[in-house]
Amino acid sequence: MATRDEILKLLEKKENGFVSGEEMAKELYLTRASVWKGIKALQKSGYPIEAVTNRGYRLVRKTPLLRESELKKLITADRKFDLVIYDEIGSTNDEALEYAKKNPGREAIFIANRQTKGRGRRGREFFSPGDTGLYMSFLLYPKVTFAEASTYTCMTAVALCEAISEALSVEAKIKWVNDIFFDDKKVAGILTEGIASVEDNCLSHVVIGAGINIYSPYGGFPGKLKDIAGFLLKESADEGVRERLCAAFVNRIFYWLSKPSLSFAREYKERSLLTGKYVRVESFTGEKAKYALVTGIDDELRLLVRYEDGHEAALSNGEVSVKKY
Repeated sequence: MATRDEILKLLEKKENGFVSGEEMAKELYLTRASVWKGIKALQKSGYPIEAVTNRGYRLVRKTPLLRESELKKLITADRKFDLVIYDEIGSTNDEALEYAKKNPGREAIFIANRQTKGRGRRGREFFSPGDTGLYMSFLLYPKVTFAEASTYTCMTAVALCEAISEALSVEAKIKWVNDIFFDDKKVAGILTEGIASVEDNCLSHVVIGAGINIYSPYGGFPGKLKDIAGFLLKESADEGVRERLCAAFVNRIFYWLSKPSLSFAREYKERSLLTGKYVRVESFTGEKAKYALVTGIDDELRLLVRYEDGHEAALSNGEVSVKKY
């Protein structure tokens, strides 16, 4: 076990109590210098460790860990699934994909307080610090074609916005196609991954992951994220807020899954952040970026745009960012 992990385990045992550097050094057979380096490494990773002269160090959680018993009481969806909760995991999506290999056909939900290898679209890293966010993945077995699976990202965006409204009384918007925004900042992202059968062009299973910034991370967002990322709540809410948000999200996901395909389209359009705004459009084919006015979203959830030369198009993929004037 790495030094920082040994220190973290010891601090967690104390449950918000202080541990002196000398005590940690003795118990873990480390030098005081090694303890100090381990503490700094944990703080850099987002762990809220308080240091007080003559008292030592303590791990201060902004929110308590998810209570499984309370969460299960709030989930009303009539659907069987396994529930797996972690304090820390590499990636909930990766865990879901591995789970599917060992438990074929079993739907499951994976929830983590922190991810060390969180992933976003196109292999990007997803910042997933502890105690201030919520990271979830749904392992599902839908009977749809691979093409139809692309709508699951949009469905999840609607379900998440509805859950945020219900649990936190915050009205979030959807930035096509997979980002959730509040106060002009990204507060959540969605990553959908499907495993398809080439023979019948149908999905074997799909994993839908969502990362949600509930509070500002300790020390703020790093690097370029400072100008992009935001959070849903400025102050700590009651201890049941995480359970309410999780349960509402699960309930809304399963609600929309029980409805006909694209029945959520109206809600998706109504929550669109981009309609009426000028955006920078980047394709996945390497074409030069263009600027366009977003005129709406059609019934197939394509982004409708009008380019500067007057040409109109319906985008089914690509990335867009709001153009600032």
